[in-house]
Amino acid sequence: MIVGLIGVVEKISALEVHIEVQGVVYGVQVSMRTSALLQAGQKARLKILQVIKEDAHPLYGFLEESEKILFERLLKINGVGGRIALAILSSFSPNEFENIIATKEVKRLQQVPGIGKKLADKIMVDLIGFFIQDETSPVCNEVFLALESLGFKSAEINKVLKTLKPHLSTEAAIKEALQQLRS
Repeated sequence: MIVGLIGVVEKISALEVHIEVQGVVYGVQVSMRTSALLQAGQKARLKILQVIKEDAHPLYGFLEESEKILFERLLKINGVGGRIALAILSSFSPNEFENIIATKEVKRLQQVPGIGKKLADKIMVDLIGFFIQDETSPVCNEVFLALESLGFKSAEINKVLKTLKPHLSTEAAIKEALQQLRS
């Protein structure tokens, strides 16, 4: 699995960059915000998410970890694929998007190409509470994603995250959260 690339940017388009790493050129899909920050001939370090599909293995690149985390979470929403997730990241920074979700601005979300009322509502419902955990500790985001992948609901997870002791390791926090959720 490819998790990062460090190399020279060869070509830039709105949603894709070609980056040469030791003689191999990778095509990486990026948001318009990311492509605007890169320059041809410049050395770049991208955090990579490789998505395995039946017919393709696209690479998605991010300059910021927060963008990658948001992108991964968006992909978990039924009806949101890589194209729509990149459109969201092209339209809003992770902080702007967090504010849109927190203030429930469905209309602003509908301005993103490919997102209608129905999908905007679904995104709102699925992401309510997703950003809350960032305020408690850096570990909470990983705990949230781990518990969510185990099938727990956002509301349940956020209740438990508020009760976790600060400064726990990720493993200890997951263990404690699971004990609370199962009791």
